[in-house]
Amino acid sequence: MKLIPSEKLELTTSFSVAELEEHLRENIQKHRSYKIGSIKKSNKYFVGTVFPGHFKCKKFTYQRNSFLPQVTGIFYEEPTGTKVATTLKIDSFVSIFLILFYAFIICAIFATIYLASYQKIEAYFILVPIGLLLLVFGIPHLGFNLEKDSTITELKKMLTV
Repeated sequence: MKLIPSEKLELTTSFSVAELEEHLRENIQKHRSYKIGSIKKSNKYFVGTVFPGHFKCKKFTYQRNSFLPQVTGIFYEEPTGTKVATTLKIDSFVSIFLILFYAFIICAIFATIYLASYQKIEAYFILVPIGLLLLVFGIPHLGFNLEKDSTITELKKMLTV
């Protein structure tokens, strides 16, 4: 199991690269700043940008969700259509926060091992940082996997229409 949740996916579509870029521009809403009263309801499922040869987007929500998959895709022309290699990851800020938090918890594990060995505290205190490590490891994976399935389903719908 990965430390930071992510997934790679390859999809094939019958569109050419130019048609796919245009189709994605029609179905991906551009990023906007969220101010009170400025949110307009849209029927577009993704928000992001489309560049020549690749795109970056995420699922559109009105709430904040740290574990929402960030989708990046690269187009490859093939004889039968276009192959889209996509990567689903959590936001880079959340990834950095998780890595720092994992490092902090590992230091706490070593500190409790030291205290249990040399300072004669109860050995079961080591279970506290280990339990916290398991909790911090499980929550991002659970949140990412819950959102990943619906994102992949909508991405497949968008690329096959």
